[in-house]
Amino acid sequence: MWAVRFEGVTKRYRLERTKYRSLRADVANLARRAVGATPTENRAEMEALSDLDLEIDEGTTSAIVGRNGAGKSTALRLISRITYPSEGRVRVRGRVGALIEVGAGVHPELSGRENIGLYGSFLGFSRAEIKQRFDQIVEFAEVEHAVDMAVKYYSTGMKLRLGFAIASFLEPAIFIVDESLAVGDGAFQAKCINRMQELGSEGTTIVFVSHELAAVEALCEQGIWLDRGRLIQQGPISDVLRAYSRSLDQGLSLEQGDHDGQLRCVRATTSNSLGELTSTFGVGESLKLDLAFAGSGALEQPQVNLRITDGEREDLIECGSAPEALDSAATRATWSVRCTIDSLPLNPRMYQVWCSVLAGTPPTREMNWTEIGAIRVQPPNGWASERTMTSIAGPPVAVNAKWEIEP
Repeated sequence: MWAVRFEGVTKRYRLERTKYRSLRADVANLARRAVGATPTENRAEMEALSDLDLEIDEGTTSAIVGRNGAGKSTALRLISRITYPSEGRVRVRGRVGALIEVGAGVHPELSGRENIGLYGSFLGFSRAEIKQRFDQIVEFAEVEHAVDMAVKYYSTGMKLRLGFAIASFLEPAIFIVDESLAVGDGAFQAKCINRMQELGSEGTTIVFVSHELAAVEALCEQGIWLDRGRLIQQGPISDVLRAYSRSLDQGLSLEQGDHDGQLRCVRATTSNSLGELTSTFGVGESLKLDLAFAGSGALEQPQVNLRITDGEREDLIECGSAPEALDSAATRATWSVRCTIDSLPLNPRMYQVWCSVLAGTPPTREMNWTEIGAIRVQPPNGWASERTMTSIAGPPVAVNAKWEIEP
C-alpha cells in the first residue's frame, strides 16, 4: 500500500523578471482586476515538476536523486505540505515529520521546551504524550543546557539537532530529510543515520534527498531519479544509482533554447586527464571543460568565467580567462574554448557548473550566469575521513595531506 502518491503533479514558481515594478503597471493591473480581467504580471514562470506520477510504498526507505534543479526539494515540500501543486494532487497517508532546512519546524522566539510542545500539539499529541517523549528529544538533541533558552540564540548545529529530534521522536508515519544533515558534525550525523535506520525498522516510511550517493546507497532500499521535474526511473536503489551514474558519466547536461540571437553556450563537455568524456572525477584529479558558444556576431576581447557551487553555499570555485587569452575568437560568431583545472580541490559530492561571458572595453556582460550542468566528485581509493565513514557529505574543500609515522 502506498504512503505517498503524486497524481499528475505540476508545480510552477513565479520569478520576478525585474526588481522594481512601475506605478503605471500597478494601476493598469488594478483596472484589469476591477473589470474581472487577468492582470499582466511582470513575472516569468519556472516549472519545477512536470506532470509527475509517483508512488512511495509504506514502510520503505527511498532516496530521491538527480542533478540540482531536478525538483527533489520541491517534491519534499509538497509531501510535507509546505507548498501545494499548481496542477494535480499529492496524497499522503499518516503523520509527516520533516527536516528540510536547518531550523525548520522550530520558532526562533520560543524556547526549545516551548517548541517541542508546540510541534507536538500541531501533530495532535496530548500534553501527557509530549511529556512522555520530552526527555528523549532533549537528550538526543544535546540541548539540556539550553532547553529554556530562545531558539534564536542557538547555534546552527543546535537548531539542526533540535529540529531533527523533534521531527523523528514524535512518531512520524513518514519521515523526510533533505541535505540539511550535511551541516552537522560527524558524530551527530552518525546519530541521525542510526535514528533513521531505527525508524525504518519500525515501519516508518523514509524519504531522503542527498547528493552524496554513498549516503543514499547505505541508507535506502528504493531509488527515485528525477530530471528537470520528470520521473526518469524508480526501483531498487542499486539499479537507479547505476543508471544515474551512467548519465553523469556522459558529460554535462545542457539544455539549449531560443535566446533571440544572443550569445549562448551550445555545448559543454568534461573530460579527465586521459581525454575520456566523463562528469565523474576523483578528489585532486584534473578536469578539462570544453565549451562552445554561438551568437549573432563577433565579440571584442571575450572573457569566459566559470563557477562551481554545491547548491547550498556561495561559490566554491570561480575562475575566468584573461581578455587577451581569447582574442582569436573575436572575429567569429561561433567559437570554442577549453578550461583545465589541474587539481579539483573538492570533497566527494555533486556540484553545479555555471558559465558567463563578458566582452568589450570596459567589459560588459554578453551572457548571464547560466547553469551548464553538474559534475560528481568521488572518493579515491584509500580516502578516509569522519564524514565519508558516516556516509554524509562534509565541507566542500579537500586538501592533499601526507601522513607518516615518526621514528
